[in-house]
Amino acid sequence: MTLCEEYQALLTNLSPQAPLALDPLIFDPTDRAEPAANGDPGFPASYKLWSLLEERHSCIGIRLREPLANPHVVAARLAAMAVERQIIPIFLTYISTSEFQRFGFRIEHVAGCNDIQREASEEQIRRFWNLAMIIEAKDIEKLR
Repeated sequence: MTLCEEYQALLTNLSPQAPLALDPLIFDPTDRAEPAANGDPGFPASYKLWSLLEERHSCIGIRLREPLANPHVVAARLAAMAVERQIIPIFLTYISTSEFQRFGFRIEHVAGCNDIQREASEEQIRRFWNLAMIIEAKDIEKLR
């Protein structure tokens, strides 16, 4: 599958519905596993979109500092932009669990205990992915 086909498939399957938390329905709350050290419950990211064997595409960073009210709207806009412009959006998240894993986007967690460490972490991610620019996710949500 090409990059365009991968993002078109993502657009086809987008939904505003969030997955149902089945653990409380199945398990006794005392039987639950301990969360990760950073508080992340450990939702796995989707690797479907990232099996690219083609030449490297341009990447943009999407900075996510807080949960968004309508993540499915942002996901649809980013997937459409990816198809139209042949770019790969990379989320730089400052929160433990991003809603964008469920859509199949690449998520990079910004590490650090203070602003200096977080800036250094974000810079390292920016250099690794060779990000052309970094956009605030909340600004994409405002686009009409």
